[in-house]
Amino acid sequence: MALAETNLMRPVVIKAHASDGARHPSTPSPKPAWRRTAGLIVRPVVSIALLGVIFWKFGAGSVWQMLLAASPAWLAAGAGLVILALVVSAWKWQLLLQAHGLNVPGRRLFTSYLIGLFFNNFLPSNIGGDVVRVHDVAKYTGRGTAAAASVIGERLLAGLALAITAAVALVVSAGASSQVGSSVGIVLAVFVALIGLIASARVRAALGRLVPRARDSVFARVAGQMGEAFGDRSAVGKVMVLSFAFHAVVVLLGWATFAAIGAPVSLGACFLYIPIISAIQLIPVSLNGLGVREGAYVFFFGSAGLAASQAVAASLLFGILVTAVSLAGGVLFATRR
Repeated sequence: MALAETNLMRPVVIKAHASDGARHPSTPSPKPAWRRTAGLIVRPVVSIALLGVIFWKFGAGSVWQMLLAASPAWLAAGAGLVILALVVSAWKWQLLLQAHGLNVPGRRLFTSYLIGLFFNNFLPSNIGGDVVRVHDVAKYTGRGTAAAASVIGERLLAGLALAITAAVALVVSAGASSQVGSSVGIVLAVFVALIGLIASARVRAALGRLVPRARDSVFARVAGQMGEAFGDRSAVGKVMVLSFAFHAVVVLLGWATFAAIGAPVSLGACFLYIPIISAIQLIPVSLNGLGVREGAYVFFFGSAGLAASQAVAASLLFGILVTAVSLAGGVLFATRR
């Protein structure tokens, strides 16, 4: 997940019009081609450059040997944790859809989430999978605006839970707060502001008065649907609890990757550092956090006494496991009729 949830609005426009039967609102002009191209190029280049520096400094050979020698049993456990995380995510999504008055089978949502994960991993944008998820639910329910609102809402609540978890971890590990505290603080402030903006009908109405043309826009319709769903406190509370559970599964996955390469890292250290690392990855400067995650692993787990090559290997193994599981989503998409 990244801070690009708001960028989902433009791809959602067609689905919302086709499914909800609303009149065509005025939409903002598309971004210039050079800006779109730059956005697709810069992040992969940043990832490659960061990984190049890391491998040059800490040695690619030793990292490669650790990956080859990883324990099959722990790799299987890690893959199982990735699947568990997807199950939790699909459950969260289902609860928000129910808050919109939509009943979609959990198995269908899990399949859609798995396919979305595939697209997020293999497209140079981290919103491709969300577009797939919106399309799937819109096609099943005939309500494109509600589908978009559920996907974005689930993203925002998951991001808020992660930012809170990372902030708590920073308080516990006071030594790291001076280096990355501002980044985590920005992430937390952004999610609080976005959710507060959407959840408050008064704020949305005030913005509508300030920008009259925006009142009939797709953004306004989606935000309105999200605000109504956020009004269901029971559903939001359950989604937040599941979001914290999801991040706990992510921590267990990180711990499993350390165990797979025989790195002496405690589960407590993983619960302390991995949420902070995950929050830093939300800042969209690289491709799916690649390179940023490896550098953060070296910084945090290196401060706990772990060898840099082991930290890099564990981080790469984390990404490899997620990517390997997501390949099943590609197969499911290819065999769709």
